Amino acid sequence: MTNGSVAFVLGGGGVRGAHQVGMVRALFERGIKPDLLIGTSAGSIQGALLASDPTIGVIDTMTEFWREFTERRVMKASARNLLDNALHLRPTLTSHEKLRTILADYLGEDTLFENLQVPYQACAASIERATARYFDSGPLIPAVMASCAVPGLWPPMEIGKEHYVDGGVVETVPVSRAVSYGATTIYVLRLRQREPRLAPPRWPWQLGSAVYEVSRRHHLGQVLNHRPDGVVMHVLPSGEETLDLDDGMRSSAKEDAATVRRRMEEGYRATNAYLDAVDQSRILPKAASATGLGALRVEDAGVGSGDGPVLTVVENAAPSSFVRTKLNRYFDLCDGDRDGRVGLADFTRLADRVTAAFGRPGSPDEGLLRAAYAGFWSRLTAAADRDAGAMLERESFTRALARLVGSDRAYSANVLPLVAAVMDSADADGNGILSPPEVGRLLRALGVADGDETTVIRRLDSNNDGVITLDELNEAFQDYFTSDDAGAVGNMIFG
Repeated sequence: MTNGSVAFVLGGGGVRGAHQVGMVRALFERGIKPDLLIGTSAGSIQGALLASDPTIGVIDTMTEFWREFTERRVMKASARNLLDNALHLRPTLTSHEKLRTILADYLGEDTLFENLQVPYQACAASIERATARYFDSGPLIPAVMASCAVPGLWPPMEIGKEHYVDGGVVETVPVSRAVSYGATTIYVLRLRQREPRLAPPRWPWQLGSAVYEVSRRHHLGQVLNHRPDGVVMHVLPSGEETLDLDDGMRSSAKEDAATVRRRMEEGYRATNAYLDAVDQSRILPKAASATGLGALRVEDAGVGSGDGPVLTVVENAAPSSFVRTKLNRYFDLCDGDRDGRVGLADFTRLADRVTAAFGRPGSPDEGLLRAAYAGFWSRLTAAADRDAGAMLERESFTRALARLVGSDRAYSANVLPLVAAVMDSADADGNGILSPPEVGRLLRALGVADGDETTVIRRLDSNNDGVITLDELNEAFQDYFTSDDAGAVGNMIFG
């Protein structure tokens, strides 16, 4: 699946770092292992554990670490801590001694970077020099603690004559560091440009972190979209958007433990869905059947998956009238011969329109996109309880489509692979991003009028960096199929 040097870049997020346990599991189960590890903030903990034991067995260690981390309330401030820090005028909520103790238990008190099995670097922010420092030699635990020193929660970590705070302050995802050390394939763990969606803060202490997160994510998008030639980057989804969790200060230890388990499960599920989409885009041109999917086992979104191909749907999906109007518009787009029915041949013509827009009819890209559309058609007809060779009338089509996109989980399982294939077909130079001319040709193939394409391109480019990524394109598709926001950019992608 990968060539050259492979780097795992592990981002931060406090207790959300538990998602990385499931993400690492998904990667290791597919034989994807790192030649280089770079961690920042909570990701520095996972990076250190991985570098100590870069085998599938580390999953059990990481799972146990997070269980103890939660039970010991490492990131929770007690009344005694708050009072003591207030009396002594310390600018922190709690002590980092619990963190030091648990790190020593799992990493070894005297472990050095030189003792690790995989090259590893921990990113921290120097207060005195106002810049990033990448620790890669000497004592391991102080460096990890420096990388995790969340401002306000824990005191700055003093190493030598400098004081350090959370590495996420300066490098939320140290991708450029991995590139500078020769990585040609980079897996970014926990973070995705706009995942999960942020919610307005409910409590005063949540406001600062929410504002910081907005700034961090905007910067993240710009960092990820500027990559050197020859570097393949996979920004893995954490699955956080599927969870409705309260990480406030008042949650109980039992609630926190259940939350950590769910984070691990969703990290595993979301990363597997992403890797499935990547693998599908590479395998589909070789598919022997028209659908490329075989028999599908129906699974309601939110239910754990079993073995075999799965069709994830939302039973009794009830889209709003606005969304139903858009689903009907998509039916009209697919019904190329205007006979009031849509079949596999109509979906094949959609693929042909896209590949023709890029001057590559008859190329491998055309076969890939045809197979991706055929796979989506197989899911659509299965959701309609019909055979893949059937024709769907408008009502059956829109009802089945609503079942396929009725939740974030169902959308990711059913539509993301198709969006990835469309992106691959439009990405003529293979650099993982679309230039404005490439986006323009794609939009015209999807039905956007010539006079509207410039407006759509500008709105798609949410990071204002002059290119469109898979994340931005996928967000637009998801908006189209699910959003009630009339101003959402996705509502313009199909004309």
